[in-house]
Amino acid sequence: MNDLTDINLDFLPDHPDGIYLVGGIVRDLLAGHPPADIDLVVAGDILRTAGQIAEKTGGSVIDLGKKGFDVLRVASAEKTIDITPLDHPSIESNLQERDFTINAMAYDVRARRLVDCTGGRVDMQRKKIRMVSPAVFEKDPARLVRAYRMSAVLHYSIANGTEAAIGRHRHLIGSVAGERVWAELVKIFSTADASPVIMRMAASGLLTAIFPELRPAVGCIQNRHHTWDVFDHSLRVYNELESLLSAFGARFPRLAGTDGAAQLSGHAAMLKYAALLHDVGKPATRQVDPDGRVHFHGHAAKSATIAAAIGRRLKLSSRQRQVSDAIIRHHIRPLFLYLASEKGSLGRMGAVRFFNRCGDLALPIIVHTMADIMAKGKGMQPRDGGFIKFCDGLLDAYIDYTDRQATVPPLISGNDLISVFGLSPSPRFKYLLNRVDEGRLSGEMATRDQALKWVEAHLSLETGGRGQRSED
Repeated sequence: MNDLTDINLDFLPDHPDGIYLVGGIVRDLLAGHPPADIDLVVAGDILRTAGQIAEKTGGSVIDLGKKGFDVLRVASAEKTIDITPLDHPSIESNLQERDFTINAMAYDVRARRLVDCTGGRVDMQRKKIRMVSPAVFEKDPARLVRAYRMSAVLHYSIANGTEAAIGRHRHLIGSVAGERVWAELVKIFSTADASPVIMRMAASGLLTAIFPELRPAVGCIQNRHHTWDVFDHSLRVYNELESLLSAFGARFPRLAGTDGAAQLSGHAAMLKYAALLHDVGKPATRQVDPDGRVHFHGHAAKSATIAAAIGRRLKLSSRQRQVSDAIIRHHIRPLFLYLASEKGSLGRMGAVRFFNRCGDLALPIIVHTMADIMAKGKGMQPRDGGFIKFCDGLLDAYIDYTDRQATVPPLISGNDLISVFGLSPSPRFKYLLNRVDEGRLSGEMATRDQALKWVEAHLSLETGGRGQRSED
């Protein structure tokens, strides 16, 4: 663990009495990581200190404070420094009010010494997240989910006593503004291997406190094809999804480096969010036939509706809500494509229509459904293995589809429908052009003449044989 005596503090006043580096910067410096932000606690006039720092860094002073809470930010091209007053008798008493011991360390700039009155440095060595006091969660319940976010990001475990306290106080998360909860959750979802953290959140009861809509999923038994109840299945989908994402480049080398792979990685956090909620509508749609068979007709649409309400509560952005809705609402669609292929009724057009409808979310939806199928039971059944193999082929078809999008221009336009067939603009234009474009993207049509012949034949069927080209 690094020593702090060689920190570059040139941005500070020449006589830094009563100035302390605090929180995350101290932890990062001890770990040998460049700090993302700098937080200072100042005993004395914070406005004067901020002005001196701004003069040295060429930055500007911004007042971020709210009623009863003073915060000044010095923003420059190289640094962002937040400054708060020392509103306690000592720096030690200030640190005792913080959340976790690894965040409750300070560096006395004048004395050039570490102030660690809660054991944060030892906890760093042990890679433990431990609460400073039993009251930390009552003072700010957002710390309940923050503990797991830090665990996911830092790869630290949460101390047993701290996790037990989270379980006792989990109900308090409902009092936290949705955007604060989401800010922590999205950081968890953005890490590559957070599945164990999500499992621990479930075990402590915090996950269902954040998402009470998932409580009916606990113990909701599925059909004979599923080993797990809806809740455990959703957790396992999350785990399988992370495994697929981490191995995606090696498993699908043709997709590595493509726009599709970039879209997939860009949507990784929302894919994981959707994994937790993709079956949240199953308990409300569960039906049992007289012969004992279990069905969940319409559960995808019901899940999307419930997830939309959750998204509004957590203040997800409009785009985040759109992405999660599409993944949840269409997560069964690749399975329908597979069933059609098994019956021999899926042509190349069927896959193209799916790609067209789902746009840049087609690839994330396919990967989600693969994880969904892989999480059904303890082992893959032959039919499940057939579906995974089908998805491999579907991903290859997606590559061909995007290649044609980029290299093969549209074969005809609305002007051709007017000039060649004498049609007047109408809603039928969109249908005809879409069908031709599907033929182009599936490879069934490659030339303008082939496209015009298809339109001619289609119009002939519509008009009883009277459709023909006006140019013939």
